[in-house]
Amino acid sequence: MNIIIQVFGLLLLVLVVYGSAESCQESRQLESICGNYCFRAMKPMLDYTKTLERQMTDFAHEKQFLLELANTKKILEAKFDLQDNTIQQKFRDLSTASEQILQQIKSQGKQVEQQLEHLHKAEEDKKPIPGPAYQRIGSKYYYIEESEEVNWFVAVNKCFIIGGHLISIENQDEFNAIKEKLQTDKDYWIGISDLAKEGKYVSVVKGDEEGYLNWHDGEPYNYESSEHCVELRFNDNKHLMNVENCDTKQLFICEKTLML
Repeated sequence: MNIIIQVFGLLLLVLVVYGSAESCQESRQLESICGNYCFRAMKPMLDYTKTLERQMTDFAHEKQFLLELANTKKILEAKFDLQDNTIQQKFRDLSTASEQILQQIKSQGKQVEQQLEHLHKAEEDKKPIPGPAYQRIGSKYYYIEESEEVNWFVAVNKCFIIGGHLISIENQDEFNAIKEKLQTDKDYWIGISDLAKEGKYVSVVKGDEEGYLNWHDGEPYNYESSEHCVELRFNDNKHLMNVENCDTKQLFICEKTLML
């Protein structure tokens, strides 16, 4: 406001000077004097006015710059908000996907465990049932049943299950060694029968006629044509071979089958 008053005062002074010049006799000299005076009087104001114009211009530029900066800030904030929302959504999607993958892995893990358990059980089922221990008698290995009495056919199967066959005696030495291990007053099935052909006693393991036979007196006697399987019968204080009904239940002797 002070600047406006100063400018107005200077203009009024100029008018006064120009008015007084009309009364001067030497107009050119007065004009020269007035012009110089006006110039000296107005120059500081003109310079100040130019400074103000520059400041206003700079202020306008600064204001425009601040406006542009504010707009840029808003644009960046909007972009940051959008990116933040996008990142949060992606993070939620990733968390959901991770949880689903984890559930799938757990489910597959359970399935694998079940399959392994089934495989393990199947392998366990395939394992042979542990059989009784064989003992070495002479040059061979034998299992002599001491309690369970079965018929001849069951005895054949039981020996097969434990990796052997009903005993096949080859000579007197083997026979003597076996007799030493038997219980007195007990009879034992051995692997000989004439089931295929009457009177022809064949080894169950060899499939041909037995080479070594050592009978009780009067044997083999096929009582009422019903006796076809051979046993070691204890009679007259000794074990010797006797033919008996195959369905009779008694102990048995297994010989370990040798693997070729």
